[in-house]
Order: sequence, then structure tokens, then C-alpha cells
Amino acid sequence: MRKNIKTTEAIFPMPVLMIATYNEDGSVDVMNAAWGTMLERDQVILNLTETHKTVKTSKKEKLSQ
Repeated sequence: MRKNIKTTEAIFPMPVLMIATYNEDGSVDVMNAAWGTMLERDQVILNLTETHKTVKTSKKEKLSQ
């Protein structure tokens, strides 16, 4: 059976995305994120668990800016 699939702006197949932040001592902290896709042409949306160190550091950095 043949099906027409609509084209959308998305990242397929789902790659592992690397998220990086700097720790307080200046060292780099990197995590991989398996759940992410394009929200707009220039925006990526991520589904991350708040318990990850990288997410906590990222939120703290955003609040301090």
C-alpha cells in the first residue's frame, strides 16, 4: 500500500543531540539528549529531565544572565 507522507521541518531520523554547559570551575559538562526536534526553522526543542546536572547548570546560567 502506498501512502503520501507530508513533509515537515524536523530532524529525522532522530539524532542524538549534544548539550554542553560550563561548570562553575570552567570545565565543560556535556550530555546527550535523545528527545529533541525542530520547533521552527531556527529553533530546536528538547525534552530533558530536570535531574540531569547539565539541565540544572543550564537553568542556573540562564537565571544569572
